[in-house]
Amino acid sequence: MAGENKVELIKVLEYYKNQNNKEKLKAAKFLISNLPNNYSYDTINLYKSVIKDIKVIKSDFLINNINLAYNSWKTNPYARDSVSFNHFCEYILPYRHIQGKAIENWRDFFIKKNQNHFKDSYPMSFTKACDSLFIQYKEYKFDYWIIYKRPILKFKDFMKIKRGNCAIKSWFNAYLVNAEGIPMVIDFVPAWGTREGDHQWNALLYGGKTLYFESFWESGNNWFYNPKINNNRFEDDWSGKIRLPKIYRHTFSTHIEGPISDNRLKIEDIPPLFRDIKKIDVSDSYFKAINVEIKFTKAPPKNTYYLYLSVLGVNKKWVPVQWGKITGNKVIFNKMGTDIVYQPGYYKSGTIIPFGNPFHLDHNGNQREFMAEGKRHEVIIKRKYPEKKGLLKEAKLLKGTLIQASNRKDFKNFTILRKINFEPELRPYDIKINPKNKYRYYRLYSKNKITVKKIELFYENLEGKEVSLKGDFISNSSNETDSITWKGIDLGSPQYISKFRFTSPNNLNHVFVGGNYELFYADEGSFISLGKKKADSSCELKFDNVPKRALLYLKCLDGGRQERIFEYRNGKQIWY
Repeated sequence: MAGENKVELIKVLEYYKNQNNKEKLKAAKFLISNLPNNYSYDTINLYKSVIKDIKVIKSDFLINNINLAYNSWKTNPYARDSVSFNHFCEYILPYRHIQGKAIENWRDFFIKKNQNHFKDSYPMSFTKACDSLFIQYKEYKFDYWIIYKRPILKFKDFMKIKRGNCAIKSWFNAYLVNAEGIPMVIDFVPAWGTREGDHQWNALLYGGKTLYFESFWESGNNWFYNPKINNNRFEDDWSGKIRLPKIYRHTFSTHIEGPISDNRLKIEDIPPLFRDIKKIDVSDSYFKAINVEIKFTKAPPKNTYYLYLSVLGVNKKWVPVQWGKITGNKVIFNKMGTDIVYQPGYYKSGTIIPFGNPFHLDHNGNQREFMAEGKRHEVIIKRKYPEKKGLLKEAKLLKGTLIQASNRKDFKNFTILRKINFEPELRPYDIKINPKNKYRYYRLYSKNKITVKKIELFYENLEGKEVSLKGDFISNSSNETDSITWKGIDLGSPQYISKFRFTSPNNLNHVFVGGNYELFYADEGSFISLGKKKADSSCELKFDNVPKRALLYLKCLDGGRQERIFEYRNGKQIWY
């Protein structure tokens, strides 16, 4: 595998044999034995070619890396007696944490930059010592789109722009802390169980616990240094109900198992997640995991040896998160998260093909299939994605708000047109108004701190048609110390209005007026259309002839990314 570079690897082993340090020799053997399948992207021809580490890595680099890592571990007062040699090898020693990144001498850089941070912090508590290091990098900000504009393959590039997504920051954090001899890992969920997308974060391995936290060091959330996720009650006002189907950990060591170890399978018949042999499954170190057994009455296609459990991703796409080997008429999927809808399926030529019905796995391990019945009913749909409790709380603050009009910008003389006497939901509301006079300024006025997504004004012309009025948005919300807030429209000149429309804070996931939608139901995992509709002013969609017990999905045909599966039960949308 190493080819002409084999001589460089032999130099490393010979060096440590002559040093007579058994642990460093073992560390060298660990690195060299796991070199295969590590690679960098070519930084000149981005992503077009890869450079295999084993072909290019030099003995001087490896020896320097081993010596610095070993010294940091042995001299760090928090780590030297509490971190095992195995954890040192796997989570401190490696020069690489993520495939594709450039080979760099980051360890030298951060040892000099951090200036023995942990040694100087001792005997401060371990987490406080970590906090005082992370806070030095608080100016690094989250930017989801930056990697699409500029791939970041070198840590100093990230330090220049100081912006990146969670994957970039967690990679950077691992360098930062590992340089000090502390084992920090990068864990990830390949796909959320109850929303779109994936996620990656950091965890510190200390005192026999996994202390995980968001990579941008956000202390005000459920993740911060929490040793265990309770998958039964893990939710907050802004992320909603969070369920994790699987959690994996990036490793330097090689783990060949499952489909990738089976020479009967072609590589294109294995999902990309399970082609990755540099990871381990750590789901049960985070939450109570359940082994899921599925029995099937009909046989899968010939030469199908594995099934996969998938969760729903973006645009009705099932995303595989775990594999199971078929044994007779059943398959077992190990260590699964609960309160999630899963879809079994097999994988051929780059595509997941549903096999059987989707089912909900509850916290006790019970499976409830979504099997569309012959019986049909009417459904009334208000949203395509679950509402956020944080936004709903903000919307409720609009109760009691006054709609005022004035011809003075300071509203010293004003007329009260209406009062909002209800708690708004996350959607637009049309308030009919017929003022006796013309006004230039119209506003929502509240003694609460209010948030409004949008305000629109309309009038009815002589032909009885409703016309939208154009104006400039005005507000006093920039004054953070003011307990009274107002938001409104400056029409430029006094005008009559017939309707005041306000939209409470939302992510535009409600059914909106004039929007075009299509409803689907899942039939053995494939989504079948139930028809298209255009939304009217009620901000609701009524569909007849919808199968009972079906898993449903509402698609906005005008755009938007957030859409989620649900069932319709007792007149309500139940989200998954």
